[in-house]
Amino acid sequence: MKGNKKVLTLAVLVLLLAVCFTTYAIYRQSTTATGSIRAAKWSVKVDGTDIASANYTFDAGDITWTTLTGYNDTIAPGSSGYIEIPVDADGSEVDVILTATLGNVTLPTGMTATLASGADSQTIAYSATEGAMEAKVRINIAWAGADSDDSTKDGTDLAAQNTTFSIPVTLTAKQSLTSHVTP
Repeated sequence: MKGNKKVLTLAVLVLLLAVCFTTYAIYRQSTTATGSIRAAKWSVKVDGTDIASANYTFDAGDITWTTLTGYNDTIAPGSSGYIEIPVDADGSEVDVILTATLGNVTLPTGMTATLASGADSQTIAYSATEGAMEAKVRINIAWAGADSDDSTKDGTDLAAQNTTFSIPVTLTAKQSLTSHVTP
């Protein structure tokens, strides 16, 4: 009888489970979601040419002279001025960090080419306003002399005559990683 009781109990439990699962509904639903994320635009140009392929060149005729200059687009002792390299990041949808470095510059004694204060690294902040993401990299150029009759300078100055000097400048643009997310 004990065996029948166990079988009967097991049969009742199975029957109850069957009734429970057929009586109660199990609610299930599912869905799928898709989204899209657009990558920000990147556009940095030097004098109208994409920075990746730009080969910007300048000569004495492109310099804005602040003091004396030689004739025929030349520099002479006593001259000083600056050149500004135009950079346009309009079209970029991120802040841009622009870094300028001067390469190996070999100039005669008394002649200098230096990046203007703040021109070695600057951040161009994102703006949707046309023209707001433009910047200039300024290089100051000067050749001391012509203020006094100094025979020690004459030899150096004369040795430099009719020589072309190269002033290599490297511009690097990268996105700013500053967060604009507010918690």
